[in-house]
Amino acid sequence: MEYQNGDSIMNNIVGDNSNSEQFLKISNYENTVKQLDVYYGIVKRQLLRHQCPITGLFPVLSVDAEVGSIRDSVYCAAAVWGLYQAYRRIDDDRGKSYELGQSTVKCMRGILECWIKQSRKIELFKKNQCRTHALHVKFHLTTGNEIPDDESYNHLQIDVVSIYLLFLVQMISSGLQIIYTQDEVTFVQNLVYYVERAYRTPDYGMWERGTKYNDGSPDIHASSIGFAKAALEAINGCIYLVKKGPHGV
Repeated sequence: MEYQNGDSIMNNIVGDNSNSEQFLKISNYENTVKQLDVYYGIVKRQLLRHQCPITGLFPVLSVDAEVGSIRDSVYCAAAVWGLYQAYRRIDDDRGKSYELGQSTVKCMRGILECWIKQSRKIELFKKNQCRTHALHVKFHLTTGNEIPDDESYNHLQIDVVSIYLLFLVQMISSGLQIIYTQDEVTFVQNLVYYVERAYRTPDYGMWERGTKYNDGSPDIHASSIGFAKAALEAINGCIYLVKKGPHGV
């Protein structure tokens, strides 16, 4: 019978533990990839298949082919971006992280382009915070035109702009290039001016109905104030990466 000294036995134990840890790492990695692929299939079927290839917006309802909602589009983009973040940790993601990231960029830039067309409203809103000067929160899904008009829908929902700014900062910080030009940086700064008066501007809130009495009048909403505060804190000192170099807000 062959005897082993204490050092040999200890080396064998350490070697076995190392092999076990390596096996667990490989096994966990494979399980993680499989689970991410499941989520990828869900995102493709339930979200990305409904994203407009022209504007990048998402519809309010999956069967809707006309109305694109800014609020729903930001929520969908956030879900896609979250999966993009997870795939970035995978060694071989087979191009899925790039696809998810660019789908997110397309949506966020689509919203930005829709609002840039309404830049005149921001200047008017600075002087008079009324519903007719509010940025629209719904647009035509394929053309990006203003729908519905100011009289038939309550577009004054400051929390929507705040949510957009909040996720814009986080997405840019994660490495996505969403802002391209200095003009776009300036416009984002105007969006900051737009939401900074939320604490004293009655709006129609996240429920799109205004006061709890349902009489069609705006009211001060804690949700709008909270989102605006979070957005302003997040965007303070944020650096936007544009083609000519870093620009801050």
